[in-house]
Amino acid sequence: MKIGICTGVENIKKMEDIGFDYIEPSVVSIAKMSDEEFNAVMNLVDSSRIKCEAFNVLFPGNMRLTGPEVDEKSIEDYLKKAFPRVSRLGAKVVVFGSGGARKVPDGWSGEEAWNQLVRIARVAGDVAAEYGLTIAMEPLNTSETNILNSVEEGIKFVTDVGHTYVKLLADFYHMRRENENMDVLVKAGSTIAHLHIANSSGRVYPLDRSEDVYDCFFQRLKEIGYEGRISIEASTKDVDRDAPISLNLLKELIK
Repeated sequence: MKIGICTGVENIKKMEDIGFDYIEPSVVSIAKMSDEEFNAVMNLVDSSRIKCEAFNVLFPGNMRLTGPEVDEKSIEDYLKKAFPRVSRLGAKVVVFGSGGARKVPDGWSGEEAWNQLVRIARVAGDVAAEYGLTIAMEPLNTSETNILNSVEEGIKFVTDVGHTYVKLLADFYHMRRENENMDVLVKAGSTIAHLHIANSSGRVYPLDRSEDVYDCFFQRLKEIGYEGRISIEASTKDVDRDAPISLNLLKELIK
């Protein structure tokens, strides 16, 4: 299993020095760059041993994915600009979270919103396939969005999408916030394409195996033979202190 960290591209050298296998920046940050800015980022990544193997924040918050204002052509055009760039930086998996963009507007049918999101995921899968990228749908807890809130729902969603390049992300923090049983990871099995982790208390860096049910999470992953990537997606007041501790903890947990 590879261990990475969610951070901006400007931090790639620091994270390489700490010992991470990859970094996970946002798609949005890369998509909005000018060609000149992107060329500078390419040079930075090319000079690093590690790459941007995963990306998150697929869509900006003002790009509607559900409701009456969805513009599927604009969404596809955005993806066709973004995916070549993230692929060039080493992307293998792209996280489809974007809780604000997918939030169902008041008064809009939940069923129709689900179907809209399914269609958009298929479009994303089609564009991703051109670059060998896998889309990882991210269930988010109910305080962040009002659709696709659990791994259990994620299993159904990925099944409904039915696309080879659209799979599932399991985020330890969101699972804990939704009180999900870790056994659902076994049910999800090979649909899981990516992982996120943070201490469920405060969404900070995981620092000690006794502070949360990390062992249970990783035991279920071992049962399904998961050998992909896991990214720390968390906050800290002292990254230089906490990142190495967290990295070493995850190395212990995946043994």
